[in-house]
Amino acid sequence: MTAEELDGLRSEIDGVDVRIMDLLSRRLDLASEIGLTKRKDGLAVRDAAREDEVVERMVHLGRDRAVGDRVSRELARLLIESAVETQNGPGELPLAGFNALVVGGAGRMGEWVCRFLSNRGVAVKVWDPRRRIEGYEQVDSPTPNAADAHLVIIASPLGAASEDLRTVLDCGPKGIVFDLCSVKSHIAGILRESVAAGLKVTSVHPMFGPGIPTPRGFNVLVCSCGCDESDRLVRKLFGDAGAHVRSVVLEEHDGLMAYVLGLSHLTALLFGSALNASGRSVEVFRAVQGTSFDRLAGLAREVSLESRRVYHDIQSLNPNSKAMLEGVADALSELSEAALDRDATRFAEIMDRQRDYMEVF
Repeated sequence: MTAEELDGLRSEIDGVDVRIMDLLSRRLDLASEIGLTKRKDGLAVRDAAREDEVVERMVHLGRDRAVGDRVSRELARLLIESAVETQNGPGELPLAGFNALVVGGAGRMGEWVCRFLSNRGVAVKVWDPRRRIEGYEQVDSPTPNAADAHLVIIASPLGAASEDLRTVLDCGPKGIVFDLCSVKSHIAGILRESVAAGLKVTSVHPMFGPGIPTPRGFNVLVCSCGCDESDRLVRKLFGDAGAHVRSVVLEEHDGLMAYVLGLSHLTALLFGSALNASGRSVEVFRAVQGTSFDRLAGLAREVSLESRRVYHDIQSLNPNSKAMLEGVADALSELSEAALDRDATRFAEIMDRQRDYMEVF
């Protein structure tokens, strides 16, 4: 083996180490969230039966991957002790004494924000005229709850958010109101008007779905509507939980999301639809897949499991979707012509442009 080949293998190990540490950090984040739940519900940090289950599961996972039992057991015990240490953190819940009304709390993102707030000590009530959710106090009307709550969070479906937001604002809330909408154009005017009327309002967009247990390491966008007090509170709320809080101009939000969300979803759906149209089963493709196919297939699978209504609303309610889709059609036309051209020049030029544009990634 040459020195260059040895360096190449060592470099690959370095890359694996980075992924291991990323996963370890994520595991500790999950353990911390579980710790908050245990503290809120008065449960013991340690659970001997669960710890034994984790160890045995790790041993079996190791055997399937040619990892020795001793290594698997020692690793499992080390992970358990790290989790226990994380869960034995400060005893006081960070938002104890706060109360919140979650509007649309029975939806998936509504459930997420209920748990997120409750785990941090917030007394949560839910108003959702469409569904009910177990584990939280349900109210039949936003009045007087919206007026008196420290926090009012609009987690309603996109199509219902503007009506629910107006209903809440008509209650004259004294606390801070913010939405979680992934499209803002249809509520931007209401948000601006409410701040001009003296209400404490801002707009938030968590850049993750309800399957993410904790926002640590993920982006949370804050679109200021002109109320500094509201902006500071939500930045602290999510920043203290480890999120990367980013400021985005309210009127520019949807133009960005047409590509960050709309194009990403569309690409995954296009990939899956093209495979389906091939007439071959997905098992046939999986048997011969490569790394690029594996990554795209995983994304297509994830998108296919998401809410049909939410993903359609992200496309249809965003006024910038039309321009994005026209750009996609133009790009696909150019790629199609270049791919079928015997001369590789145009195809290479497209790849060069993409390399230069995507260099920061």
